[in-house]
Amino acid sequence: MYVILTILKILGIILLVLLVIVFSVLFVPVRYRLEGEKSSPGWSEANGKVKVSWLLHLLHLRIQYQEKELDWECYLFGVPLKKAGAAVREWKKKRRKKKVQEQKERRKKAVQQKNEPEKRTAAKKKGQEKPLQIEEKTRTAAKEQKSTEKQTNPEKSKTTAPEAKKTEIETAERKQQEKEKVSDKLSRFWNRCKKIVGSILEFPGKLKKKLTNIRLTFRGFYDKIKQWRTLWNEESTLAALHFLTEKGRKLIRHVLPRKIRGSITFGCEDPALTGQILGAVAIAYPLYGKGVAVYPRFEEKILEGQLQMKGRIVVACLLWQAWKIYRNPDVRKTLKKIR
Repeated sequence: MYVILTILKILGIILLVLLVIVFSVLFVPVRYRLEGEKSSPGWSEANGKVKVSWLLHLLHLRIQYQEKELDWECYLFGVPLKKAGAAVREWKKKRRKKKVQEQKERRKKAVQQKNEPEKRTAAKKKGQEKPLQIEEKTRTAAKEQKSTEKQTNPEKSKTTAPEAKKTEIETAERKQQEKEKVSDKLSRFWNRCKKIVGSILEFPGKLKKKLTNIRLTFRGFYDKIKQWRTLWNEESTLAALHFLTEKGRKLIRHVLPRKIRGSITFGCEDPALTGQILGAVAIAYPLYGKGVAVYPRFEEKILEGQLQMKGRIVVACLLWQAWKIYRNPDVRKTLKKIR
């Protein structure tokens, strides 16, 4: 009974940990912060930062662009993963080098241990050899050389065959090869002529097939355009598009930054173009609100300023909107028709 209770206790702890992880992933927001600054006329000295954090900076990502260099760092429980990874790689390299050195030393020792008894035996044999044995070895070597010379002499005598017959045979073979080459050239020329005539005769039929294929492709395109037009004008597709635009706006509002602060000074050499840009900025006023100050310059080409944006993203909200889109009957009808 005690064992069963301990097993149930462990399973309950595991389930509770899993539930905490799932709920934290779904409902704890991912916070982000964007910072940008530009003071010079060009883009060489522009700076920017992106910070993303989750669960009280348990997971923290930082991306920085400064002085034409991009740098990033990811922190887990306050530990920089990039630096930790570099340290682990260096430790692995050192460990590999040590292993290689140890293997080399072991091999050297093994070779030395093998060569020592061989050297000793060779030295003993040299000391024990007698001059008579050396003379016997030289005699056997001389005998072997004489036998090899005798074997090579009859081969030389065989090579001295009459050469007149060989020349006659070679001339006859050359004449036959020339005749075969001429016949091959004539057959190739005849085959080429046949192919040219056949291609000329087959050209009208091929042209007709290509024209019919082109006509069928155009007809297929026309039929597809008709189908898309009928599908676009249906009530279900229009309702699905309206639903998707509404949900898309909600998703964009959720993802966009909630706080924007800063100031922008811009201007073009053409005052009319500066006025058009100012009108577009005025239309987008509900997005950035009162936190951003805009200063136009109508007779100067300039773009300077600084911005700070903050926002948060909740995964559960995104999944909920996606589930609503998936369960909408109009969207499902249109997807079936497209497939």
